[in-house]
Amino acid sequence: MKRIAAVLMLAAMSWAAQDNKNAPPKPPAVIVQKLFVLKYADPVQVINLVRALGGSADQNTQMRAIAVTADRGAMAVIEDAVKQLDTPAAAPKNIELTIYLVMGSNAEGDANSVVPKELESVVTQLKSAFPFKNYHQMDVIETRTRTGERVNVYSEGGTVMTGAHAVPEAVSTTIRIRAVGLGQDGSTVRLDDMDASIRWQGMQNNLGLNASVDVKEGQKVVVGRIGVERDQALFLVLTAHVVQ
Repeated sequence: MKRIAAVLMLAAMSWAAQDNKNAPPKPPAVIVQKLFVLKYADPVQVINLVRALGGSADQNTQMRAIAVTADRGAMAVIEDAVKQLDTPAAAPKNIELTIYLVMGSNAEGDANSVVPKELESVVTQLKSAFPFKNYHQMDVIETRTRTGERVNVYSEGGTVMTGAHAVPEAVSTTIRIRAVGLGQDGSTVRLDDMDASIRWQGMQNNLGLNASVDVKEGQKVVVGRIGVERDQALFLVLTAHVVQ
């Protein structure tokens, strides 16, 4: 009996394989393209959605336009999703960014070792990981932008003491952010490809830091550490607020 069952099973598998061979081939996917011009939605959020639904997208920030490529079936889903997302409730929000440059140093008796009250908790955390003798705020940069837009801000503030002669050098800082977005919770600010470039006179190369960051509204986040000299380091601290 078992032998008969095995023979029948092999026969069924053979018939199924034969049916698969005779089945007509699936037609190739039809790739289509569509341009979406957004009225309200955050372009970065829409691009992430398009990718999650199986499409690819290129963005023109100034025109708030997104060129989407996908197969025909996925495009229908993407069109419906964008329509639901691009509503007045998703209008761009104003975002205030405050960027602090904090210097840690082992120099004795640093006259600049003053930490503003709003940075005291951050410096306490920094000291636990980077036990420099002194910390001070070197510069603070404030700017306002909108979700979906780029940021490009320049500042000349603060000095550093470097080299054998420890001569004060004026510092210039450029901050560029590819796009600012807002999370679905409405209180998490996303900074995509944030690039900080810092230099002072006599430097051969700029000091730099590049990162993408999520910042909960009102919280202060240490974005990164930039080594200056063996006994000095620069820390970039960021806070963001959604302006109603």
